[in-house]
Amino acid sequence: MNKKASTIFIIFLLFLTLIYMIGWSSEVIESVSFSISIWKDNLFPTLFPFFVVSNLLMHYGVVDIIGTFLSYPMKKFFHLPKDCGFVLAASLFSGFPSGAKYTKDLVIEKRITAEEGARLLTFTHYSNPVFVLGMIGHILLNRSLIAVWILIAHVSSGLLVGYWMNRRYHSTPIEERRYEKKQPSSQTFGELLTSSIFSSLNTMFLLLGIVTIFLILNSLLNQVFSFPPILNALVSGVLEMTQGVKLVSSLNLSEWIKAIMITAIISFGGFSVHMQVVGIISECKIKYKPFLLARILHACLAAIIVWILCLIGS
Repeated sequence: MNKKASTIFIIFLLFLTLIYMIGWSSEVIESVSFSISIWKDNLFPTLFPFFVVSNLLMHYGVVDIIGTFLSYPMKKFFHLPKDCGFVLAASLFSGFPSGAKYTKDLVIEKRITAEEGARLLTFTHYSNPVFVLGMIGHILLNRSLIAVWILIAHVSSGLLVGYWMNRRYHSTPIEERRYEKKQPSSQTFGELLTSSIFSSLNTMFLLLGIVTIFLILNSLLNQVFSFPPILNALVSGVLEMTQGVKLVSSLNLSEWIKAIMITAIISFGGFSVHMQVVGIISECKIKYKPFLLARILHACLAAIIVWILCLIGS
């Protein structure tokens, strides 16, 4: 699709959305309320504190400590500089889109290049463990063991995709770049805390806006098309992950089929998460295509792994 055609399509979609917002205001209000609920109950409590603390830790040199600890696996399996280890650790504990945020920080500080940042994003996309084990395991599926299988498949497949997509760089030397380290004494802790809070809030409100827009778009598609329940759940998951997971959990299907669908959805992340990543990395000139390809592979491989785990455990 050329630039002119894509512009016409976007304008048409915006006009259609505007008409929908005027004609079906109650559905729009419901979608906005649900997006605020997702942000308030899931995203803000798990991401905001982690963003603030991680920003402070980055200033005080923890990136170098974790990078040194994870230096061997980063170089051996992913062929990336040691500083990338901090991004992997943050993405595993905090969940997306923290991987994109800290990748952007490393590129801005010139610790890694934009090309290395794109490669790093291929395997630093993970759902928050609290969301998988807590919300999916206890609330939606009511089976803790299946949630553990989902988490294992989700993480292991992401690492395998990262290894596979970066294997062709193993013959090239890794360049550890010189950069100007931040001086902790240049700012007081109060100043650092304030700047970290403002930076984290900007990111959180960006996430809220994108989730809201995609939930409205999902509501519009449901109004235009009459999808059967399974297809509706999958389409919703492709657009907005949390809504898709919630719909899959309510389907009248066996638990292992639900686990496969949910694992694929959270591994892809939904285009809502993708746009969050694009919004975060846009100023760094990091390419989006490797991330998209990695998420497609991630979803397929994670679904296969959780299917195998379900067969073994049944």
